[in-house]
Amino acid sequence: MKNLKQIHLKESEIHQMAEAALVAFEFACCWKRAFEAAAEFAVDELGVRPTRAQAATAVRVAQSGWEGIRIAARQG
Repeated sequence: MKNLKQIHLKESEIHQMAEAALVAFEFACCWKRAFEAAAEFAVDELGVRPTRAQAATAVRVAQSGWEGIRIAARQG
C-alpha cells in the first residue's frame, strides 16, 4: 500500500467524499458504511488518508443531502 499522508482537503473534495457516502448509504442503509465509503473514496480517488473529522464531515454533508431527498420525495 502506498504511503498516504493526511492533508487539508478542499471543500470540493469533502463534497466528493459526501457523494460517495450518500451512494453507499443508499445501498446499505447504514451511516457507518457511508463513513467507510467516504474514507475509501479519499484513499482511492484523492490519494490521501482522511482524518476521522474529514470523513465525519463528509457524512454530515451526505446526511444533509439525504434529508433533502426525503423532503423532496414527500412533496413530490
